[in-house]
Amino acid sequence: AVVGSQAIKTLQMYHFTKGFFGTNGISRREGFTTPDTNEALVKERAVRQCRDAYILADRSKFGQVSSVTFGEFSDLYVLTEEIPEEYKESRNILKVE
Repeated sequence: AVVGSQAIKTLQMYHFTKGFFGTNGISRREGFTTPDTNEALVKERAVRQCRDAYILADRSKFGQVSSVTFGEFSDLYVLTEEIPEEYKESRNILKVE
């Protein structure tokens, strides 16, 4: 996989209608996080190149925080199989079957 400055440069040339991203953690305060700095930089750029960006995550990712943020909580939609009680009022989380 291409990661780092070359990936970021390549992504700048593209404009995506929709993007789907994984995450290691979801937190209102820290946003969407991953433990890898290069991965965070690439995801951050890719998210910015999308008209609509979605996080695909299971319930276990909510309340978890990894070391590097790649997106703000309110900026992305979250698709998950179950919405934890403390996130039920969030308008950017959608339950999918």
